[in-house]
Formats: sequence, structure tokens, C-alpha cells
Amino acid sequence: MIIDQFTLIVGIIVILLAILASLASPFLRRIKIYESDNNENSTTVPVSIIIPVHDESTDLKRNLPAFLNQDYQGDFKIIVVADKDDRETEDLMNRLMPENKNLYATYLPESSRYMSRKKLAITIGVKAANTDWIIVTDPCCRPFDEKWLSSFTQNMQPGTDFVMGYTSLDNNTRKSWRFEHALIANNRLSSAQNGKAWATNCQNIAFRKAQFMEDEGFRGNLQLLRGEYDFLVNKYAKDMNTAIDVRRSSWLYEDEPTRKTWHNKNIFFRASRKLLIGHKSNHIYMSFCNVMLHLSFVVSLAAITFSVMQQNWILTGASGFALLLLIIMRTIFANRAVKQLDEDISAGTMFFRELKLAWNNILYKISYIHADKNDFTSHKL
Repeated sequence: MIIDQFTLIVGIIVILLAILASLASPFLRRIKIYESDNNENSTTVPVSIIIPVHDESTDLKRNLPAFLNQDYQGDFKIIVVADKDDRETEDLMNRLMPENKNLYATYLPESSRYMSRKKLAITIGVKAANTDWIIVTDPCCRPFDEKWLSSFTQNMQPGTDFVMGYTSLDNNTRKSWRFEHALIANNRLSSAQNGKAWATNCQNIAFRKAQFMEDEGFRGNLQLLRGEYDFLVNKYAKDMNTAIDVRRSSWLYEDEPTRKTWHNKNIFFRASRKLLIGHKSNHIYMSFCNVMLHLSFVVSLAAITFSVMQQNWILTGASGFALLLLIIMRTIFANRAVKQLDEDISAGTMFFRELKLAWNNILYKISYIHADKNDFTSHKL
């Protein structure tokens, strides 16, 4: 059988493009999870857990008991910071504090209405803490069991000043969101494991109070209402001082977000990311991964269509092989990374979920472009 030059060249290009696109998977660089006994390197370091609350009394009531019931040998205090006029949270605290001596509540002054409520709440919580180590999380999050704190504090060793953990979305959350969450977490936590921590989408972090106070907390990004976890990671998580703990025993679990919550989370990130050191290089990397995926997919389909019309069955076979190779390899990489984050998502859908994510990002960008930019800033500060 004689293969003409055109068929040979196009076939090679399509297959090489599929190979390159497969290796350009963001899931190729995955999180390294090291499981260990919870008693290994156990510590009794005193720690404060700060939970900032803003119109989230229902979430707090549901998840706070899981923090209060931690089986921890050291001293720990839970500091809830809420708005001054949040009567429901205040009533809840008044009921719980008498029977929980490690529970403390403080409130934001009404004069702070034009500031970032979340960042101010975290700052007030840090100042109220009398421990060196601080953990920050949200009312919508909860530990899986009573050993979470014992596991997470194992990272609080000499030479470590910052700890990044993982937060898993509730199983009732739609699978497309869970896949997106896993992709982003895999990207950011694996970057941190390689010494390039720049952001996080997980409300499960810890840092030293002294470092936070010495570097003036959120100074440098106070003009933005959200992005508190991203800015803490970006400012305080350095290569030599940061521990990345993605063991299941150290996970937190986040309640199913509403559509509005999920949308706002993505839109607000677009407002804050321009101030994050490391965002540009990561954006280029993720854009390259998406471009290669779509380019290979479109070129393979186009080559198949053209070759069928021309009855060039050799090129059809080569193009079909390239498309199959792309789908299989991207699925293997994605499935391997997503499964280790305990996400029950069918492997057969992952390739198409990856394709869809790029278009979701375009929709998020359009929403941000058309949004009132004053909604993202403390413009009266």
C-alpha cells in the first residue's frame, strides 16, 4: 500500500498534536497525598479556630458542633466573629458559650460597614486569639470526624509558618462543580507542593499570629471585598515555611453551595486575581492546556470529516486514532487526580467536562466584564 505525502504529513501532525495535547493536561501534575497514622508526629500545640460569619447563622448552627467536639489533647479555642446586628448568631453563641468554655464570640463594629467584612472579621479574630497558631475556615465547612484537629496540627512544627489543607464539596453538590473544584484544587495545591503557593479554593488554612501581625494582615488588598484565603496564601505561604496537608484525615467538608454562591465565588476571584503574585504564569499555563485540548479535538474532527469525504481511509484511521488517544489519555490523567480527592464522577464524562470548563470560564469572564466593579471593592474605604 502506497501512502501519499499529504496523508503522511497530515496524519503525523494530527497524531503529534494529540500526544502534545494529552501531555498538556493540568491533571498531569497532581497532588501528592501521603497517608500516615494520626498518632504520628502528634502535637498538643495550642490553636485558635476563627470562623467569620456574615448572614450564615444557619450554616454555623449546623457545623459548629463538629468543631466543638474535636478530640484534641491540646488547648484550642473557637472564635466566632459576626456582625453586630446578627441576632441569630448572637443568640446561638449565648446558648452555646456557657457549656463550651473554649467557644468565644466577638462582633464587628457597625462603623465598619464600608470595609471588607470577611477580612475585618478575620483580623479581629486574630487579635482576639491568645495562641501562636491560627486556623481560618467558614461556617459552611465542617470536619469529617473528631480527629481532624489532631491530624491538621501535626503540621505545626518548628520551621513551618503556614499550612494549606483541602476542602471537599458535599456529595450533593452537582458533579460539574465538584469536577471544577477538584481541577482548581489540584492545580493550586500541587503548585504549592512544588514551592509555588499562590492561591487556594479551600477554606482550610493555618498560619502564625505573629507573622500576620508583623506583616500587617491584609494590607495591600483591603480595597477588595473578597479573596481573603487567596491573599493569605499569596502573602504568607512561602516555599520554605509552608506545609501542604491533603491527607483525608485533615480534610474539611463544605456544604452544597447555592448557584448564587458558586457564581459569586468565580466572579469575585476574577476581581482579585490580578493582585496575586503567580497568577499570570498560572493563567498562561492553564490557557495553554485548554488551547491544546480544543485545538487537538477540533483538528482531529476536521481531519476525520475531510478524510471521509475524500474516502482517504488511511487518514481517517490516523485521525480517529489521534482523537481516541486524546480522549483516553486526558481521561486517565483527570480520573487519576479526581479519584484521589474522593470524587465519585464517572470517568466516561471527564473529557467532556474538561471541554466544558473552558466555556464556563468564558461565561464567568463575560459576567465579570458586565458587572458593576464597585460591587467588588470597598470603594468608600
